[in-house]
Amino acid sequence: MIRRASIAAAALSFAGLSTARADPCIVPRVDVADWAMVRSARVPGFTLRLPRTFTREAGTGDAPSARWSDSSRARFEIAHRTSDATLTPLPSPDGRTAYARCEDRVGSATAIIISYGDGSTASAYVVHARIQWPDGEALDVRADATDRAQLDQLIAAVRTVRRAGA
Repeated sequence: MIRRASIAAAALSFAGLSTARADPCIVPRVDVADWAMVRSARVPGFTLRLPRTFTREAGTGDAPSARWSDSSRARFEIAHRTSDATLTPLPSPDGRTAYARCEDRVGSATAIIISYGDGSTASAYVVHARIQWPDGEALDVRADATDRAQLDQLIAAVRTVRRAGA
């Protein structure tokens, strides 16, 4: 009887873990169908959708990156990383409020998406994401939102990133 109870407990624990891993990310309910499809010559081969209020900023720096912003000071930036590039560590939860980390599929890639509240800057929320394809090619995303609704939009935008031919 004890053995059956142990097996049943183990099966329930495993089932709970399997369920938790099947949908680890909270997906904001944001309709992106009317958003603009954007791309940048500085990061060729990638597209994403952003709200129509976002406009592209002039490129800065040597890294292949592109940045968009809107009038409320929200920003969305992508940076291309080749398979042999050293990846910058993603932020840890230390000292951050409303910290959330999840792994999700974004097209054929795997994404690690981190968001948290940041009261120390004009933007109240921050999103970091690393989107990596099976061949090692990766994009790093950094976005700033001024409120929770905008944070949901930027997380939804991360999930729209696609690579040509992937």
